[in-house]
Amino acid sequence: MAVDVQDVLKANIVLLGVGLLTKSEELDAFRDAVDTEVEIGPNLFLGGPLPNIEASGMVTLNRDRILVHVFPSRSTIAREYPSFEDLGRLAEVAGYAIAKTDLEDRRPQAFGYNIELVYDQDSGLPAVRYLADRLFAAEISGNEGWQLIGGAGRLVFDEDGKPRSITIEPRFDDRAATKISMSLNVHENEQRLPDEGEIKDALEETWRQAHEFVNRLDEIK
Repeated sequence: MAVDVQDVLKANIVLLGVGLLTKSEELDAFRDAVDTEVEIGPNLFLGGPLPNIEASGMVTLNRDRILVHVFPSRSTIAREYPSFEDLGRLAEVAGYAIAKTDLEDRRPQAFGYNIELVYDQDSGLPAVRYLADRLFAAEISGNEGWQLIGGAGRLVFDEDGKPRSITIEPRFDDRAATKISMSLNVHENEQRLPDEGEIKDALEETWRQAHEFVNRLDEIK
């Protein structure tokens, strides 16, 4: 058997506790640093946030397909449909966004990395059955008269005290399709912000681990 990773849909870094580039002077410094056209907006709730809704804003680098999505309590820097080689630029932009933000009154809580991909498999089974056969023990039983015919899952692994969360399910929840959506999150529970080099290394390692996982899952009989 073999898997065919057809697209990496997104790669991103999430920073909890920090809203990046929320001041005009920070945006100006960021724009100068990235050396490409930067689109500001849309900004939501410009008249003030609605009750119980957190205002947000978007900074877009169209040439790089990179989005900086900013809330007061968190920020996400994402690249749509990246190649492995694009991760360096994503890390560079994230590094600039962090470096050009005044963090004097902002307290980082944690950060993490995500890779989302879609792949196909040649088992001859629809994805829902393919995943059931690999994620659940053959002995699992439901109520009397039930037969396991499908599944999806969320798994959490630990590596050196750092959780890795995987969500895997049929693409678009299509019970007849063979394609599978998979996302891997790596959580760093540290109250600091990483620099460009650390971000690049972590994104590349998360990319490799995501691809390795879907291949190892395919090997389960």
